[in-house]
Amino acid sequence: MEQTTMKALVYHEPNNYSLTDVPVPQIIEPTDVIGRVTLAAICSSDIHTVKGEVESTPYPKTIGHECCVEIVEVGSAVKNYKVGDRCVVKPGSHCGECLMCRLGLIAMCENGGVFGSVGKLEGCHAEYIRIPVADMEGQLYLIPEGMTEEDIILLPDMLATAYFGLNNAQLSEGQSVAVIGVGPVGLSACLLAKKMFKARQVIAVDILQYRLDLALKEGIADIIINPATDDVAQKFLEATGGLGVDATIETPGLEETMAMAVAVTRPGGIVSTVAIFADPIIKLPVVEMIVKNHQLKMGIQVCEGVPEMLELIKDGTLNTNFMLTHKAPLNDIMKGYEIFGNRQDGCIKWLITPYER
Repeated sequence: MEQTTMKALVYHEPNNYSLTDVPVPQIIEPTDVIGRVTLAAICSSDIHTVKGEVESTPYPKTIGHECCVEIVEVGSAVKNYKVGDRCVVKPGSHCGECLMCRLGLIAMCENGGVFGSVGKLEGCHAEYIRIPVADMEGQLYLIPEGMTEEDIILLPDMLATAYFGLNNAQLSEGQSVAVIGVGPVGLSACLLAKKMFKARQVIAVDILQYRLDLALKEGIADIIINPATDDVAQKFLEATGGLGVDATIETPGLEETMAMAVAVTRPGGIVSTVAIFADPIIKLPVVEMIVKNHQLKMGIQVCEGVPEMLELIKDGTLNTNFMLTHKAPLNDIMKGYEIFGNRQDGCIKWLITPYER
């Protein structure tokens, strides 16, 4: 590759990040590939990271973990991919060999991490990215012929996180579910609850009305509740006949939204959170949870359900394009972080196209 430096969004220290020139990544291990980033997206966890709220993230570091790539270089041991392949990338990487991987806890891999966050992996808010252990099952997914990067960009993170939460909640056909916080992950949860898990009733809760209106418009929420203007308890009383929902998916990671999740979930139900909590210690209404025989599920998604969801994208059952509200080249990434991070201009998801020279 002739190019030796590239543009990348570098996290220098908490609340200090900028578009900077850095070296183009090189093959380090024979199992690596180098990808030219063809499309990337800003995630809420990226915002947490640059604010210094993900304390285990070292710096300086290139940020970003949601991307599609065109492979431009392959290591000598890579067998499943070749130069020119278009792929969507899993948000992190795992070795498959350490104790955590052998226990099935690949999100805690001793040798891996999340691109642009926890661990040593540099991120994808850049022109190029190094992807280790490329042949590991689920590390890369080829983009099917006739499908665009936009069609699949949300699959390994937004959809996979939502799937993880719904699967943890043991949601089954004909049940009811509340989704508290309908940003990209919450909207994905509403979508999957309706289209894949066949929920009877989906109740969307958020303080941002444009998100609720979008969920209603797309037909992925039956009832919308805005705590800023609605009586939440009364709305749930009316919606569920006083029983509560079978399961609740909590996405903001706040003390008050966790308390709300417990309050609106029926006895014997499941509260499933997929949040990255900014505050590492919060209070929970544990007595209420005990009395109601609740289960609380949480964890870090590991790309479960991705092959099945890919098939549903291919046949048109799942379409996430309605969430792709903003798109601009890498040149404008600082503006993207401002608008997405401050929830301005109706932004649901900010996409990053290649740097324009």
